[in-house]
Order: sequence, then structure tokens, then C-alpha cells
Amino acid sequence: MHCDDHTYARLASAKLALIRSQEILPEELIALVERVLPLLRQARAEAQVSLPPVEACATAEAMFAGSPLLLRQDFPFDLKQALGLIPTLLDILEQSGEAAAEAAQTLRQAMESGALDPEAALRGLAAGDDALFAHWRERLPGSPRALDFLATCALLPSLNVAAEQLAPRLPENLPHEHGHCPLCGSLPYISLLRDKEGKRYGVCSFCGYEHRLRRIACAYCDEADQNKLKLFRVAEYPGVRVDVCDTCNMYIKTLDHREMDNDTLAALDDMASVALDVLAQQQGYRRPTLSAWGF
Repeated sequence: MHCDDHTYARLASAKLALIRSQEILPEELIALVERVLPLLRQARAEAQVSLPPVEACATAEAMFAGSPLLLRQDFPFDLKQALGLIPTLLDILEQSGEAAAEAAQTLRQAMESGALDPEAALRGLAAGDDALFAHWRERLPGSPRALDFLATCALLPSLNVAAEQLAPRLPENLPHEHGHCPLCGSLPYISLLRDKEGKRYGVCSFCGYEHRLRRIACAYCDEADQNKLKLFRVAEYPGVRVDVCDTCNMYIKTLDHREMDNDTLAALDDMASVALDVLAQQQGYRRPTLSAWGF
């Protein structure tokens, strides 16, 4: 969402207050996100991204057939900025409860000793290679997603900027038949309904780009048979629904702008509706992506 700093801060504060009032997520986690938000917003304003030449991007013909503009491993980001953010993110993580503090100290020591190369972690996340992250999840049982969080938040500002700058390269009238992001090919972590007619958008779990989706189709497997697609709502969460697919057994939450009291901040609205994730998972459905924070 694009808005001035004052509006953004006010909206984020309201959503964090809502998350706290639910008493579902631990305060340490909420406080962690609260401290990270202004850091990432400032970093986004400062990110320097070098775009690849047009010839390195997929052709219009390939994109109409379903290819993304760029593969994830080729997606540009500000490596210098991302590496510079990691120490600050470690400091914030260290202030976020005993398990998080222990994980932050372990990761910091590993980076200082050379046992963990932060650039390798960033490039691994960009390429969708989970091997390094899986290793550290085992090493950090008390806070298994600590490295995922660090790499995700370090990359996010410049990925957002790159997505914004690459979007004009997408061909006009690109069909919405595929749920993946047309810029990087990643899956959406949440979807939005906008405008009076309820146009549907996915928010990319990697670069954050908001892209059109088919209104009635699974965002993950493209199933369009209405007999295999269901949705449910809970009265306590107005404007939020859960779309489930009986073909792939996955679900995605959808935020309906037309029913919500204020503007959406997808990453925080996702946290504010975590109870719906629990309900969907209890019914046997799963979510194929992490949150915007890497956990």
C-alpha cells in the first residue's frame, strides 16, 4: 500500500493494537514486527536496484503462456543494503524474548566465525533454495524461523522496489489464468478483493507485487471447478474469508476491501486473522507459503 508516513504509521498502529487485543499471538512476536516495520519502510525509500536489460526478461509470448518476467534467482535486489540490514535485524531479534535472543546470538556468532555466510543465505532465499534454512531450523529449535526472518526482512525493501520498477515491463492484457506472480513466478500468500466489482489480486510471497488473479479459481493449482472450491467466513473477522480448494487441499485468506473498516496492510492483516489459519488447518487444508515476515 502506498501512503504517506503519517498515514502508514497510524494504520499500522491500529492493526497492531487489533492483533494485541486478540491475545492469540505472543507479545514478543508482535513487538518484533512493530520494531521492524519502520526499519523496512525507511530501507525501501533508500534501496538501490539495478534492473536487468529487457533482453534478459521473458518475451511477451512466453509470459502469455505463463512464464514470469524473471526467474526468482535472477530477480534484482540491493545486496549491499540487505547485508547492512542484517546486524540491525539481529539486534531487534535479540530484544524479542529468550528463544529469539538465543537464536540471534547463535546466528551472529556463526556469521562472525564464518560458519554462516549471510550473502549465501540471501542468495539462497532469492533462489528458493531451502537447504541452508532447513539446516538452521534444526540448529535453532527454540526459534526455528530466525534465519528465514532475517533473510526475508533484509531482502524485502529492495525486492519491493524492484517489483515496482519492473511492473511496467509486463505486457498489457496479460491473462490472469495463473496464480503465480507474473514478475517472479512465486505464489501469493494472501489475496485481496478491490473495487465495486471485486477484482481479485494476489500479494506475492517473494517480491510483494500485487497481481490480478481469476476471481473464481484456486490461486495455487488453478482449479476452476466451483464444486471443488469452497470458502468460509467467521463473524468476528469482517472482511476476511478463507478460500479452500479440494483439489490441492490448500487455502488462501482473502481480504475484501469493500467490507473492511480501513485500508489493508496485507502483512499485518495476515497476522490479525491468524485464527482463520488455525481453522483452515484443522479442516485439513494447508498454506504453501510463509508469511511476509518469513515465519
